[in-house]
Amino acid sequence: MTENTARTSTIVGLYGSPDFSRRVSAALTASDSSVRCVSALLSEAWSSILTHKPNIVLFEIGLSYSDRSHVSLRSLLGELRTRFGTSLYTIAALTDSHKLFFGGDLLYGSERDLSPSLWIDSFIATPPSIMGTLPSLFEQAAHAVRLAGAEMQRRESGHIPLPALGAPGWAQSLAAPKSRELWMRWLPRYASYTNENPIIIGQTGTGKTNLAYALHILSGRKGQFVSITPRDFSSSELVQAELFGAVAGAYTGAVDKWGLVKSAEKGTLFIDELQSIDKDLQGKLITFIENKAYRRVGSAESTAADVRFVFASNRELYDMMDSDILRHDFAYRLERVQLDLPPLQLRRLDVSAALAHALAKVRRQRPSALQIFGLNQNAYRLLFSHGWPGNLRQLENTVAQLCELADLEGASIITEDMVAAVFEHRSRGLSLTVSDVVSHAAAELSRHALRGSAPSVEGSLNKFLELIRSGAIEACGGDLSKAASLIGEDRQLLELLNQASSTRRELLLRRILPDDQRGDS
Repeated sequence: MTENTARTSTIVGLYGSPDFSRRVSAALTASDSSVRCVSALLSEAWSSILTHKPNIVLFEIGLSYSDRSHVSLRSLLGELRTRFGTSLYTIAALTDSHKLFFGGDLLYGSERDLSPSLWIDSFIATPPSIMGTLPSLFEQAAHAVRLAGAEMQRRESGHIPLPALGAPGWAQSLAAPKSRELWMRWLPRYASYTNENPIIIGQTGTGKTNLAYALHILSGRKGQFVSITPRDFSSSELVQAELFGAVAGAYTGAVDKWGLVKSAEKGTLFIDELQSIDKDLQGKLITFIENKAYRRVGSAESTAADVRFVFASNRELYDMMDSDILRHDFAYRLERVQLDLPPLQLRRLDVSAALAHALAKVRRQRPSALQIFGLNQNAYRLLFSHGWPGNLRQLENTVAQLCELADLEGASIITEDMVAAVFEHRSRGLSLTVSDVVSHAAAELSRHALRGSAPSVEGSLNKFLELIRSGAIEACGGDLSKAASLIGEDRQLLELLNQASSTRRELLLRRILPDDQRGDS
């Protein structure tokens, strides 16, 4: 095997409790025979890594994790980055909602400010026990390691490494499989299409600007990343002058200047809220994209430019076309490379990582306040089930309010009563009627069937019931009594059934383990 040949196998180092390492190892080797796992306690991680030289390491932040463990892990991660740089991919497993702060704290290099540590590449997280339709921690581990293995092969081939969490322009709350697919699989691919001009579609607060900057970083373009939001200007003429520049006297008050296109030479120009651009400017952008030349406002002279555009909107392309907001010829060019950034309610596991990040951030912003370490299971369930219409921004603001309440009460753990006080009532999820719940479950079951995941009619019926129960819990913001009333089931039965569905996959994993280990797992 030559030095430039990609590895034929992935070595994963697992560091945490023996039970955690055993189960994750079983999940990884069952899903991919090329994966080899080594494991040790956190206190033995350094010597294990030096001996076995894994290219992916996974650390558990769970029930037995303590302040002392945290000091050791921070020191270890700093040493690993210094010694191995980007040749090591690091995943943190958030397995206890009471300890979420520690996971978020690893994203910061200092206890006093918000400078990023660049130690963690991804999270995986244990969802609340009643969320039976979400991937288990062990399924997440298999997915994360698969994408991390592909990323390490990219790096060995000389491609620009994906940044660590918290790096400028990169994600801070990467945990959901859907998010990992976007940031680790599609983003590098689209970034390399440097002759294309991508569009990012996503709700307000989902992180479109970060995604645009990440496209710029991974593209390898040497110029600057420059951004503009056209709605901040009072007229289309001013937007055009800001973009392309103007000559003195071109319009009332115009002075001779160059625009943002000049600043973004050999770089990326990000235009947010595409729907606020009028059709005249859309036409000029089409001409520029095709000819790589533009004119300053009021000038007859063309200027060549090497600029890549990235656009963003919180409205769908075809919605803007149907509303006669977007020119069809412009839309057809943009749909070639489109990145869809899902809302937080469709990537639930990102809630766990976002909570961890927010707890650590609030701690640094309020150093004199009581330290809040995490949430009890009921509070975790309520926040997990909330609809989050304001996405990551709303979640961070909510965590700041919850930390304030906890501080006033002298508590280090956020409770469900605090969550209820902030929301003023039980959190609301996506659906409010049984018809909504059933139709959503039917659509999800159909997707499972189309992927070939319907082994039998009986199995499909059981899956359908699981989806209905989980959907009802989300519809009622995690309130089991309301969910049971919504679908006509007994509350205690509903809780037992959902706990059973969420542990069924873990039981399957246990069967993979050797007979002499089943009793311990």
